[in-house]
Amino acid sequence: MVWRTADGQVGELADLGEPDKDRGTTERTAENWIAAFRKGAGGKVTAEFYDEGSYRQTVVLYLHGTGQIKEIYVLPSNVDGKGVFRVSMSEPDPAEATAVAPWVPKKPGELGSTMIR
Repeated sequence: MVWRTADGQVGELADLGEPDKDRGTTERTAENWIAAFRKGAGGKVTAEFYDEGSYRQTVVLYLHGTGQIKEIYVLPSNVDGKGVFRVSMSEPDPAEATAVAPWVPKKPGELGSTMIR
């Protein structure tokens, strides 16, 4: 998701969305994410993982170059009989796409999550 946001390719980012969701909403969300996070996604990013992931996993991305924070949900899915992971992409409103939930730590590691740099 980070690489495709940095690349700025709406269709490729939208392809990571859930296949059974409205494609228009997914593409508008991809456009919003690229517009808001493209610069930061091209630099250093820290990802924190919450939850165990069998139903959904919350991932908080810290974009160091821009100081932005993005919370996403990664979902296990079945595509063409294969188990894959998709990203929940239902933020067609730009304000919603850039909002940060109150529980999200301002800095990586504050809640004892698993970090990958």
